[in-house]
Amino acid sequence: MEVSSEPTPPPPTQTNAKPLPGNGGGDIPDFIQLQQVPVNYVQQVETDLLEPVVFSQGTSTTDGFTRFTLQNKGFLHSHSKIFIALEPQDNASSSNCYFAPHLGVAQVVKKAVLKIGNKVLNELDSWDGLHAVKSSLLNGETNFEREMFMSGKAMAHKFVYNGDDNQLASNVGLDTGYEEVIGTNILFLPGALTMDGSKKNEVPSFMIDLSDLFPFLKLHQLPLYMIKEPINIELTFHPTIKERCQIAGVSGIATEKEFHIKRDELKFCADYIFYGATDEMERYANANKDLNFSFVDYRLVETTTSHTDLGSGIVRNLGMANRLVPRVITTLPDTSQNEESILGTNNSVAPFLNASGVQGAGLKYNIRYNDRYEYTSDIDNTARLFSAFTDSEGVPYLTRTEYAAQGNMIEDSQLFEGRNQDVNLEGQMFYVGTRLTNGRVGQRGIELHLAGAWANSGRQPTLLRNYCEYLRVARLVDGMLEIYNA
Repeated sequence: MEVSSEPTPPPPTQTNAKPLPGNGGGDIPDFIQLQQVPVNYVQQVETDLLEPVVFSQGTSTTDGFTRFTLQNKGFLHSHSKIFIALEPQDNASSSNCYFAPHLGVAQVVKKAVLKIGNKVLNELDSWDGLHAVKSSLLNGETNFEREMFMSGKAMAHKFVYNGDDNQLASNVGLDTGYEEVIGTNILFLPGALTMDGSKKNEVPSFMIDLSDLFPFLKLHQLPLYMIKEPINIELTFHPTIKERCQIAGVSGIATEKEFHIKRDELKFCADYIFYGATDEMERYANANKDLNFSFVDYRLVETTTSHTDLGSGIVRNLGMANRLVPRVITTLPDTSQNEESILGTNNSVAPFLNASGVQGAGLKYNIRYNDRYEYTSDIDNTARLFSAFTDSEGVPYLTRTEYAAQGNMIEDSQLFEGRNQDVNLEGQMFYVGTRLTNGRVGQRGIELHLAGAWANSGRQPTLLRNYCEYLRVARLVDGMLEIYNA
């Protein structure tokens, strides 16, 4: 069976937009759906650099917050960007701080909300946790050549050659484009991508793609000019210490530093698209005064857990009754890792691998709803879980060691920004995903069944996060939006 390396797209969505006769006999297509336009159109793009209308920095114990308000004109380009820069608050000349390589600047964002009027189009708590899963689908070339400079992600890999014989490589490690420092074996990020407390005017500014924040925009673009209500983007940021940034493990650098979002660099780069040379957009709006389209959103179900609970076996009801749920994604983060690790709090701990090579003794995973189990027999090994995740989301560009702590492939002598790679990456990206096939969820909701042996010391899960993807429908009537579940 051929396995595609492309991420699995969201379920097909539909609109009821009416095509219109265009000049020269062609039809004016459905501009809302992101697909190839069958005819040539004059297209103009207008870019606005918007300042936040509300901004709160937050404190060491409270979240930060910002809101952007869009103008009601044109179509909103799905790849508009939000620019964010962090500023260390100490003045230590030896500071060397960076974003978690699998998340980049996205680790600053805790919650993302897209509102039209007082209606919520997309909303997701612990958005950075879901984005970590989706980012694993980016290949190493994309991370190395583009994302490292645009978003701060650096999850590319390279072979680590033996010191005595540079023709042999028995391990892999992270790749930043630099060689490790001779004598210390420390691999650093380019200086332009890190934050130094003594150079606050030189902190890098990174971007988050709007379609990454809101799944709606993966397949649609918003017709802002047809909406008569205010359109707002609201972001909630993590507190100022422990979760906004990672701190290098180099001598002389203290932990629990405070990082502020640099207010002058926080902007929304909004691209507005205008189609046609005459009145095509106006005629499209007049012919589609009652317009509806379906899209996907995610609902977070988060509970505390421990290795003891998992060892005994847990059954969690995820709700979602009477909804169409195509997928469920599960992660098991250890939230105690904070800024003194490479990945921070957005990790996902794999089952324990004992000295005999047996992983997660008693491992069992299944999903039950509509009085049926998704799998006829419980999944009891990590290879099948990886296959199920690949079928649901796509092929993750992770090593076997990073996913399931197997294979011993991560270099144990090379440090990334002073942090041990094998300890901080081994078994820290254990993502579980399931594509559901039993139709609409019944009254009893979805049940997650999970059991297995996780470590009783060191890295162990403290939370059980489940992201349930479900279908929704938006209806735009005379400029006013209605939203309901499919």
